[in-house]
Amino acid sequence: MKKRIFPVLLCVIITVMAGCSRGSIKFGTSGKGGTYGEVASALADIVHADKENISFDVRATAGSAANVRLLSQNYLDMAIAQADIIDNAYNGTGTFAGSKSYRGYSAVAGLYTEACQIIVSAESDIMEIDDLEGKKVSIGEAESGTEQNAVQILEAYGLNKSFVDEINLNYSDACKQLKSGEIDAFFCTLAPNSPIIKELASEYDIRLLGLSDAAIRKLVEAYGFYTKYTIENGTYPNQDEAVNTIGVTAVLLANEGMDKEKVKTIVEVLFRDKEKINAAVTADLKLSPETAVKGISIPFHEGALEYYSEQGIDIN
Repeated sequence: MKKRIFPVLLCVIITVMAGCSRGSIKFGTSGKGGTYGEVASALADIVHADKENISFDVRATAGSAANVRLLSQNYLDMAIAQADIIDNAYNGTGTFAGSKSYRGYSAVAGLYTEACQIIVSAESDIMEIDDLEGKKVSIGEAESGTEQNAVQILEAYGLNKSFVDEINLNYSDACKQLKSGEIDAFFCTLAPNSPIIKELASEYDIRLLGLSDAAIRKLVEAYGFYTKYTIENGTYPNQDEAVNTIGVTAVLLANEGMDKEKVKTIVEVLFRDKEKINAAVTADLKLSPETAVKGISIPFHEGALEYYSEQGIDIN
């Protein structure tokens, strides 16, 4: 059984070190209930155990969009963010269109695929995305990758703020408000079998809404970073049927100014001890140097490039 490691709060250093250290790597994750905190905590713990001179300060943030902004403004040294958000921010497109592009960070590795999940009460009459019209729906925290995914999925069905009462909640609050009946549904972009949704499903009957083949095709064609993804039956308690949706890659990033040797060391540990990391998180990371460089549209950090080059992996 996998050990569950939950996101740590602001200014908590992983491992036996206490307090905030000026030399620690500031690592941005996501809001309460997200998978990024699990992955960051596991990676930080294992890297520090191997290299005592490298310590981490794992920080909860609003999510992907916030992370790329904080990296570009030098408030973070490392972070995890969705591939679609990264590309938009780096190039000033998508949700970042009309604003300045956010740069100053580079890719380190693609980690795993996150599934866009839509959760409703099993007792509700909401059976498909179209039924969300007129309903109160959490689209994730403001500046999160979930928010962008939710908006794009709803738009694929011809739904926008005029048709859906959209609010911004973190996953923990969304679970609470779904149970209390304050909201009718919520979106989350997480690795399947995420602890927070699994816990919700174990104490409250939920239903996952699937996307139609037409909507999936439309989204994959319109946005280059989506892929079709199936959440297998039995992923959550009482989930009897597989659910088709879309997925997007979670990418490990580093500030461009971060020391090359430190980044290279972190990448080495990431792949050398991938089984330890995978055992410590609920996400199925499926880490390999060959797949970790695929589907990423921004430059790689020079420390990561050096590692991949030594493995015979060419990155254009």
